[in-house]
Amino acid sequence: MLTLIASILVFSAIVLVHEFGHYKAAKSVGIKVYEFAIGMGPTVLKREKNGTVYSIRAIPIGGFVQMEGEEEDVKTSTSYSTKSVWQRFKVVAAGPVMNFVLALALFLIVAFSFGVYGNTIDFIDENSNEYAEGLRTGDSIISVNGDKSYIWEDIYYEITNPDNTYYTVEYERDGVLKQAKISNNYRKIVGVTSKLVDGKTTTTVSPSDVTSPAYEAGIKDGDVITKINDVPVSSWEEITSNIEKTSDKAVKITVERNGETMDFTIVPQTQISVKFNTALDKSFSTAISSSAYKTVYFIKLMFKTIAQLVTGKLGSDSLGGPVMVISMVGEAAESGILSLLNLAAFISINLGFMNLLPIPALDGSKLVFLVVEAVRGKSIPVEKEGYIHFIGFVVLIGFMLFITYKDILRLFRI
Repeated sequence: MLTLIASILVFSAIVLVHEFGHYKAAKSVGIKVYEFAIGMGPTVLKREKNGTVYSIRAIPIGGFVQMEGEEEDVKTSTSYSTKSVWQRFKVVAAGPVMNFVLALALFLIVAFSFGVYGNTIDFIDENSNEYAEGLRTGDSIISVNGDKSYIWEDIYYEITNPDNTYYTVEYERDGVLKQAKISNNYRKIVGVTSKLVDGKTTTTVSPSDVTSPAYEAGIKDGDVITKINDVPVSSWEEITSNIEKTSDKAVKITVERNGETMDFTIVPQTQISVKFNTALDKSFSTAISSSAYKTVYFIKLMFKTIAQLVTGKLGSDSLGGPVMVISMVGEAAESGILSLLNLAAFISINLGFMNLLPIPALDGSKLVFLVVEAVRGKSIPVEKEGYIHFIGFVVLIGFMLFITYKDILRLFRI
Protein backbone atom coordinates (compact mmCIF):
# COMPACT_ATOMS: atom_id res chain seq x y z
CA MET A 1 0.00 0.00 0.00
CA LEU A 2 2.87 2.38 0.84
CA THR A 3 4.44 1.72 -2.57
CA LEU A 4 1.13 2.41 -4.34
CA ILE A 5 0.44 5.65 -2.47
CA ALA A 6 4.03 6.90 -2.83
CA SER A 7 4.08 6.06 -6.55
CA ILE A 8 0.81 7.88 -7.24
CA LEU A 9 1.96 10.96 -5.32
CA VAL A 10 5.39 11.06 -6.98
CA PHE A 11 4.16 10.48 -10.54
CA SER A 12 1.22 12.86 -10.14
CA ALA A 13 3.43 15.64 -8.78
CA ILE A 14 6.00 15.26 -11.55
CA VAL A 15 3.37 15.14 -14.31
CA LEU A 16 1.46 18.04 -12.75
CA VAL A 17 4.55 20.25 -12.83
CA HIS A 18 5.38 19.18 -16.42
CA GLU A 19 1.89 19.91 -17.74
CA PHE A 20 1.67 23.11 -15.72
CA GLY A 21 4.73 24.31 -17.62
CA HIS A 22 2.95 23.78 -20.96
CA TYR A 23 -0.26 25.30 -19.58
CA LYS A 24 1.32 28.43 -18.10
CA ALA A 25 3.42 29.08 -21.20
CA ALA A 26 0.38 28.64 -23.47
CA LYS A 27 -1.65 31.09 -21.40
CA SER A 28 1.21 33.60 -21.40
CA VAL A 29 1.23 33.81 -25.21
CA GLY A 30 -2.55 33.90 -25.56
CA ILE A 31 -3.32 30.31 -26.59
CA LYS A 32 -6.72 28.94 -25.60
CA VAL A 33 -6.48 25.80 -23.46
CA TYR A 34 -9.41 23.42 -23.77
CA GLU A 35 -8.36 21.03 -21.01
CA PHE A 36 -5.64 20.60 -18.41
CA ALA A 37 -5.67 16.91 -17.37
CA ILE A 38 -3.67 14.90 -14.86
CA GLY A 39 -3.74 11.16 -15.56
CA MET A 40 -5.15 9.24 -18.50
CA GLY A 41 -8.36 7.34 -19.25
CA PRO A 42 -11.88 8.13 -18.01
CA THR A 43 -12.48 11.41 -16.20
CA VAL A 44 -12.91 11.07 -12.42
CA LEU A 45 -13.21 14.74 -11.46
CA LYS A 46 -13.46 17.88 -13.55
CA ARG A 47 -14.10 21.58 -13.17
CA GLU A 48 -14.47 24.28 -15.78
CA LYS A 49 -13.12 27.78 -15.25
CA ASN A 50 -12.70 30.58 -17.79
CA GLY A 51 -13.23 28.19 -20.71
CA THR A 52 -10.69 25.59 -19.52
CA VAL A 53 -11.64 22.17 -18.13
CA TYR A 54 -9.40 21.02 -15.27
CA SER A 55 -9.67 17.25 -14.87
CA ILE A 56 -8.27 14.26 -13.00
CA ARG A 57 -8.29 10.99 -14.94
CA ALA A 58 -8.61 7.44 -13.62
CA ILE A 59 -5.12 6.19 -14.53
CA PRO A 60 -2.53 8.14 -12.49
CA ILE A 61 0.18 8.01 -15.18
CA GLY A 62 0.70 10.84 -17.66
CA GLY A 63 -1.40 13.87 -18.39
CA PHE A 64 -1.95 16.44 -21.12
CA VAL A 65 -2.78 20.03 -22.01
CA GLN A 66 -5.19 20.27 -24.95
CA MET A 67 -4.68 23.55 -26.82
CA GLU A 68 -6.66 25.10 -29.61
CA GLY A 69 -5.02 24.51 -32.99
CA GLU A 70 -2.32 22.14 -31.77
CA GLU A 71 -3.71 19.07 -33.52
CA GLU A 72 -6.30 20.74 -35.74
CA ASP A 73 -6.20 23.31 -38.51
CA VAL A 74 -7.74 26.26 -36.66
CA LYS A 75 -6.75 29.82 -37.57
CA THR A 76 -7.87 32.15 -34.79
CA SER A 77 -6.07 34.68 -32.63
CA THR A 78 -6.03 32.18 -29.74
CA SER A 79 -4.87 29.21 -31.81
CA TYR A 80 -1.53 27.46 -31.23
CA SER A 81 -0.87 27.33 -34.97
CA THR A 82 -1.12 31.11 -35.46
CA LYS A 83 1.50 31.94 -32.85
CA SER A 84 5.10 32.68 -33.81
CA VAL A 85 7.71 29.93 -33.94
CA TRP A 86 9.37 31.33 -30.80
CA GLN A 87 6.07 31.42 -28.88
CA ARG A 88 5.30 27.81 -29.79
CA PHE A 89 8.87 26.79 -28.96
CA LYS A 90 8.41 28.36 -25.54
CA VAL A 91 5.15 26.43 -24.96
CA VAL A 92 6.64 23.06 -25.96
CA ALA A 93 9.92 23.48 -24.06
CA ALA A 94 8.23 24.75 -20.87
CA GLY A 95 7.16 21.26 -19.76
CA PRO A 96 10.63 19.63 -19.67
CA VAL A 97 12.19 22.82 -18.29
CA MET A 98 9.73 22.74 -15.37
CA ASN A 99 10.83 19.17 -14.63
CA PHE A 100 14.40 20.41 -14.23
CA VAL A 101 13.16 23.27 -12.04
CA LEU A 102 11.22 20.77 -9.90
CA ALA A 103 14.33 18.63 -9.44
CA LEU A 104 16.32 21.70 -8.39
CA ALA A 105 13.58 22.65 -5.92
CA LEU A 106 13.47 19.14 -4.42
CA PHE A 107 17.25 19.07 -4.02
CA LEU A 108 17.00 22.47 -2.31
CA ILE A 109 14.33 21.17 0.09
CA VAL A 110 16.56 18.24 0.99
CA ALA A 111 19.59 20.51 1.42
CA PHE A 112 17.83 23.06 3.64
CA SER A 113 15.99 20.41 5.68
CA PHE A 114 18.69 17.80 6.16
CA GLY A 115 21.89 19.58 5.22
CA VAL A 116 24.51 18.75 2.60
CA TYR A 117 27.66 16.73 3.03
CA GLY A 118 30.40 19.31 2.55
CA ASN A 119 34.17 19.02 2.14
CA THR A 120 35.31 18.55 5.77
CA ILE A 121 36.25 14.98 6.68
CA ASP A 122 34.01 13.63 9.44
CA PHE A 123 35.19 9.99 9.41
CA ILE A 124 38.13 8.15 7.89
CA ASP A 125 38.97 4.45 8.03
CA GLU A 126 42.39 4.01 9.64
CA ASN A 127 43.06 1.07 7.30
CA SER A 128 42.39 3.13 4.18
CA ASN A 129 44.86 4.44 1.62
CA GLU A 130 43.63 7.95 2.42
CA TYR A 131 44.63 7.60 6.07
CA ALA A 132 47.99 6.08 5.14
CA GLU A 133 48.73 9.10 2.91
CA GLY A 134 48.07 11.56 5.73
CA LEU A 135 44.38 12.54 5.63
CA ARG A 136 42.73 12.92 9.04
CA THR A 137 39.36 13.79 10.57
CA GLY A 138 38.81 17.55 10.42
CA ASP A 139 40.78 18.09 7.21
CA SER A 140 39.01 20.16 4.53
CA ILE A 141 39.29 18.89 0.97
CA ILE A 142 40.18 21.89 -1.22
CA SER A 143 40.46 20.12 -4.59
CA VAL A 144 40.64 16.68 -6.19
CA ASN A 145 42.75 16.26 -9.33
CA GLY A 146 42.90 20.04 -9.61
CA ASP A 147 39.12 20.56 -9.50
CA LYS A 148 37.78 22.66 -6.62
CA SER A 149 35.70 20.78 -4.04
CA TYR A 150 32.89 22.45 -2.14
CA ILE A 151 30.50 19.54 -1.49
CA TRP A 152 30.77 15.76 -1.14
CA GLU A 153 29.64 15.17 -4.73
CA ASP A 154 32.60 17.19 -6.00
CA ILE A 155 34.87 14.77 -4.15
CA TYR A 156 32.97 11.51 -4.61
CA TYR A 157 32.38 11.64 -8.37
CA GLU A 158 36.01 12.52 -9.01
CA ILE A 159 37.61 9.81 -6.85
CA THR A 160 35.18 7.12 -7.99
CA ASN A 161 35.95 7.72 -11.67
CA PRO A 162 36.88 4.20 -12.90
CA ASP A 163 39.38 5.74 -15.34
CA ASN A 164 41.55 6.95 -12.46
CA THR A 165 43.89 4.49 -10.74
CA TYR A 166 44.84 7.22 -8.28
CA TYR A 167 43.79 10.73 -7.39
CA THR A 168 45.61 13.82 -6.15
CA VAL A 169 43.96 15.65 -3.30
CA GLU A 170 44.75 19.08 -1.89
CA TYR A 171 43.53 19.59 1.67
CA GLU A 172 43.76 22.13 4.46
CA ARG A 173 44.62 21.51 8.11
CA ASP A 174 44.96 24.32 10.65
CA GLY A 175 45.30 26.87 7.85
CA VAL A 176 48.09 24.92 6.11
CA LEU A 177 47.60 23.51 2.60
CA LYS A 178 48.83 19.96 2.01
CA GLN A 179 48.74 17.51 -0.90
CA ALA A 180 48.57 13.73 -1.22
CA LYS A 181 48.54 11.24 -4.08
CA ILE A 182 46.23 8.35 -3.22
CA SER A 183 45.65 5.00 -4.95
CA ASN A 184 42.02 4.06 -5.49
CA ASN A 185 40.75 0.94 -3.73
CA TYR A 186 38.91 -1.49 -5.98
CA ARG A 187 36.62 -4.21 -4.70
CA LYS A 188 34.36 -6.80 -6.27
CA ILE A 189 30.69 -6.77 -5.37
CA VAL A 190 27.84 -9.06 -6.46
CA GLY A 191 25.11 -6.88 -5.00
CA VAL A 192 23.83 -8.67 -1.90
CA THR A 193 23.22 -7.41 1.62
CA SER A 194 23.37 -9.44 4.82
CA LYS A 195 20.43 -9.95 7.16
CA LEU A 196 21.27 -8.59 10.61
CA VAL A 197 20.46 -10.64 13.73
CA ASP A 198 21.08 -8.90 17.06
CA GLY A 199 23.08 -6.30 15.17
CA LYS A 200 25.41 -8.89 13.61
CA THR A 201 25.73 -9.90 9.95
CA THR A 202 24.73 -13.40 8.80
CA THR A 203 24.98 -15.53 5.66
CA THR A 204 21.28 -14.94 4.94
CA VAL A 205 21.16 -12.39 2.14
CA SER A 206 18.96 -10.41 -0.20
CA PRO A 207 19.75 -8.56 -3.44
CA SER A 208 20.82 -4.97 -2.76
CA ASP A 209 18.49 -3.67 -5.51
CA VAL A 210 16.77 -4.76 -8.73
CA THR A 211 19.75 -3.74 -10.87
CA SER A 212 22.40 -5.72 -8.95
CA PRO A 213 24.24 -8.69 -10.54
CA ALA A 214 22.85 -10.97 -7.81
CA TYR A 215 19.24 -9.99 -8.61
CA GLU A 216 19.85 -10.43 -12.32
CA ALA A 217 21.30 -13.90 -11.69
CA GLY A 218 18.31 -14.99 -9.60
CA ILE A 219 19.36 -14.55 -5.95
CA LYS A 220 16.26 -13.94 -3.82
CA ASP A 221 15.50 -12.46 -0.43
CA GLY A 222 16.15 -15.05 2.31
CA ASP A 223 18.69 -17.14 0.39
CA VAL A 224 21.46 -18.54 2.61
CA ILE A 225 24.93 -18.51 1.03
CA THR A 226 26.79 -21.72 1.86
CA LYS A 227 29.70 -21.72 -0.61
CA ILE A 228 31.75 -19.33 -2.72
CA ASN A 229 33.47 -21.09 -5.64
CA ASP A 230 32.75 -24.42 -3.87
CA VAL A 231 34.53 -23.22 -0.70
CA PRO A 232 32.22 -23.46 2.36
CA VAL A 233 31.50 -20.15 4.14
CA SER A 234 29.94 -19.62 7.54
CA SER A 235 30.09 -15.83 8.00
CA TRP A 236 29.49 -12.62 6.07
CA GLU A 237 33.20 -11.80 6.34
CA GLU A 238 34.10 -15.10 4.65
CA ILE A 239 31.60 -14.37 1.88
CA THR A 240 33.07 -10.95 1.06
CA SER A 241 36.64 -12.17 1.47
CA ASN A 242 36.19 -15.10 -0.93
CA ILE A 243 34.48 -12.91 -3.51
CA GLU A 244 37.42 -10.48 -3.30
CA LYS A 245 39.88 -13.35 -3.82
CA THR A 246 38.16 -14.52 -7.01
CA SER A 247 40.63 -14.28 -9.86
CA ASP A 248 38.19 -15.43 -12.54
CA LYS A 249 35.73 -13.07 -14.19
CA ALA A 250 32.74 -14.91 -12.70
CA VAL A 251 32.10 -16.22 -9.19
CA LYS A 252 30.08 -19.32 -8.32
CA ILE A 253 27.70 -18.79 -5.40
CA THR A 254 25.89 -21.71 -3.77
CA VAL A 255 22.77 -20.98 -1.72
CA GLU A 256 20.13 -22.86 0.21
CA ARG A 257 16.51 -21.92 -0.51
CA ASN A 258 13.63 -23.75 1.15
CA GLY A 259 15.84 -26.80 1.76
CA GLU A 260 17.10 -26.88 -1.82
CA THR A 261 20.71 -26.22 -2.89
CA MET A 262 21.11 -23.92 -5.87
CA ASP A 263 24.17 -22.63 -7.77
CA PHE A 264 24.45 -19.20 -9.42
CA THR A 265 27.23 -17.89 -11.62
CA ILE A 266 27.61 -14.14 -11.18
CA VAL A 267 29.97 -11.63 -12.76
CA PRO A 268 30.89 -9.18 -9.97
CA GLN A 269 30.96 -5.43 -10.50
CA THR A 270 34.22 -3.63 -9.86
CA GLN A 271 33.62 -0.78 -7.45
CA ILE A 272 35.97 1.80 -6.05
CA SER A 273 35.88 1.80 -2.27
CA VAL A 274 35.63 5.25 -0.67
CA LYS A 275 36.76 4.96 2.92
CA PHE A 276 36.05 8.41 4.29
CA ASN A 277 33.05 10.68 4.40
CA THR A 278 32.35 14.32 5.19
CA ALA A 279 30.36 16.28 7.73
CA LEU A 280 26.97 17.88 7.13
CA ASP A 281 26.92 21.51 6.05
CA LYS A 282 23.65 23.49 6.38
CA SER A 283 24.87 26.82 5.02
CA PHE A 284 22.79 28.65 2.41
CA SER A 285 25.58 28.82 -0.17
CA THR A 286 26.35 25.10 0.10
CA ALA A 287 22.67 24.19 -0.27
CA ILE A 288 22.39 26.27 -3.44
CA SER A 289 25.60 24.98 -5.01
CA SER A 290 24.82 21.36 -4.09
CA SER A 291 21.33 21.49 -5.61
CA ALA A 292 22.55 23.06 -8.84
CA TYR A 293 25.43 20.59 -9.00
CA LYS A 294 23.17 17.55 -8.63
CA THR A 295 20.69 18.80 -11.22
CA VAL A 296 23.40 19.43 -13.82
CA TYR A 297 25.20 16.18 -12.93
CA PHE A 298 22.14 14.01 -13.54
CA ILE A 299 21.37 15.79 -16.82
CA LYS A 300 24.94 15.01 -17.93
CA LEU A 301 24.46 11.43 -16.74
CA MET A 302 21.43 11.09 -19.04
CA PHE A 303 23.54 12.15 -22.03
CA LYS A 304 26.18 9.60 -21.03
CA THR A 305 23.57 6.84 -20.66
CA ILE A 306 22.07 7.55 -24.09
CA ALA A 307 25.57 7.45 -25.64
CA GLN A 308 26.27 4.08 -23.99
CA LEU A 309 22.96 2.68 -25.25
CA VAL A 310 23.70 3.85 -28.79
CA THR A 311 27.25 2.42 -28.76
CA GLY A 312 26.09 -0.86 -27.22
CA LYS A 313 27.96 -0.46 -23.92
CA LEU A 314 24.59 -0.77 -22.19
CA GLY A 315 21.94 -3.31 -23.21
CA SER A 316 18.17 -3.41 -22.79
CA ASP A 317 18.62 -5.10 -19.39
CA SER A 318 19.93 -1.76 -18.11
CA LEU A 319 16.63 -0.04 -18.87
CA GLY A 320 13.70 0.11 -16.50
CA GLY A 321 10.04 0.86 -17.07
CA PRO A 322 7.06 1.71 -14.86
CA VAL A 323 7.24 -1.53 -12.85
CA MET A 324 10.88 -1.02 -11.95
CA VAL A 325 10.36 2.68 -11.15
CA ILE A 326 7.38 1.87 -8.91
CA SER A 327 9.52 -0.71 -7.11
CA MET A 328 12.25 1.90 -6.60
CA VAL A 329 9.71 4.43 -5.31
CA GLY A 330 8.44 1.86 -2.81
CA GLU A 331 11.94 1.13 -1.55
CA ALA A 332 12.68 4.85 -1.28
CA ALA A 333 9.44 5.47 0.62
CA GLU A 334 10.34 2.77 3.14
CA SER A 335 13.80 4.34 3.58
CA GLY A 336 12.29 7.72 4.46
CA ILE A 337 11.29 11.07 3.05
CA LEU A 338 14.91 11.99 2.24
CA SER A 339 15.34 9.03 -0.13
CA LEU A 340 11.90 9.61 -1.66
CA LEU A 341 12.59 13.29 -2.39
CA ASN A 342 15.96 12.50 -3.97
CA LEU A 343 14.41 9.77 -6.14
CA ALA A 344 11.53 12.07 -7.16
CA ALA A 345 14.08 14.67 -8.28
CA PHE A 346 15.95 12.05 -10.31
CA ILE A 347 12.73 10.80 -11.96
CA SER A 348 11.74 14.39 -12.77
CA ILE A 349 15.09 14.96 -14.50
CA ASN A 350 14.62 11.71 -16.43
CA LEU A 351 11.15 12.74 -17.58
CA GLY A 352 12.33 16.19 -18.65
CA PHE A 353 15.33 14.81 -20.50
CA MET A 354 13.45 12.00 -22.25
CA ASN A 355 10.78 14.45 -23.41
CA LEU A 356 13.46 16.57 -25.08
CA LEU A 357 14.73 13.69 -27.22
CA PRO A 358 13.86 14.14 -30.93
CA ILE A 359 11.48 11.16 -30.95
CA PRO A 360 8.07 11.54 -32.64
CA ALA A 361 5.23 12.11 -30.14
CA LEU A 362 7.62 13.65 -27.59
CA ASP A 363 8.24 17.35 -26.97
CA GLY A 364 11.70 17.06 -28.51
CA SER A 365 10.33 16.14 -31.93
CA LYS A 366 7.91 19.07 -31.82
CA LEU A 367 10.85 21.36 -31.16
CA VAL A 368 12.63 19.86 -34.17
CA PHE A 369 9.57 20.57 -36.37
CA LEU A 370 9.60 24.17 -35.14
CA VAL A 371 13.29 24.56 -35.97
CA VAL A 372 12.63 23.13 -39.46
CA GLU A 373 9.75 25.59 -39.88
CA ALA A 374 11.96 28.50 -38.86
CA VAL A 375 14.62 27.45 -41.41
CA ARG A 376 12.31 26.76 -44.37
CA GLY A 377 9.97 29.68 -43.65
CA LYS A 378 6.75 27.68 -43.56
CA SER A 379 5.19 25.06 -41.32
CA ILE A 380 4.69 21.39 -42.05
CA PRO A 381 0.97 20.61 -42.58
CA VAL A 382 -0.77 19.69 -39.32
CA GLU A 383 -2.04 16.41 -40.80
CA LYS A 384 1.45 15.24 -41.81
CA GLU A 385 3.00 16.22 -38.48
CA GLY A 386 0.15 14.51 -36.65
CA TYR A 387 0.68 11.33 -38.68
CA ILE A 388 4.39 11.26 -37.79
CA HIS A 389 3.60 11.79 -34.10
CA PHE A 390 1.00 9.00 -34.23
CA ILE A 391 3.54 6.55 -35.63
CA GLY A 392 5.99 7.62 -32.94
CA PHE A 393 3.34 7.15 -30.27
CA VAL A 394 2.64 3.60 -31.44
CA VAL A 395 6.36 2.80 -31.41
CA LEU A 396 6.72 4.30 -27.91
CA ILE A 397 3.82 2.24 -26.60
CA GLY A 398 5.40 -0.90 -28.07
CA PHE A 399 8.74 0.00 -26.49
CA MET A 400 7.09 0.63 -23.10
CA LEU A 401 5.33 -2.74 -23.28
CA PHE A 402 8.68 -4.40 -24.04
CA ILE A 403 10.40 -2.67 -21.11
CA THR A 404 7.48 -3.50 -18.81
CA TYR A 405 7.73 -7.15 -19.89
CA LYS A 406 11.45 -7.11 -19.00
CA ASP A 407 10.60 -5.51 -15.63
CA ILE A 408 8.09 -8.25 -14.84
CA LEU A 409 10.60 -10.96 -15.76
CA ARG A 410 13.11 -9.36 -13.37
CA LEU A 411 10.48 -9.04 -10.65
CA PHE A 412 9.41 -12.68 -10.76
CA ARG A 413 12.71 -14.22 -11.79
CA ILE A 414 13.36 -17.52 -9.96
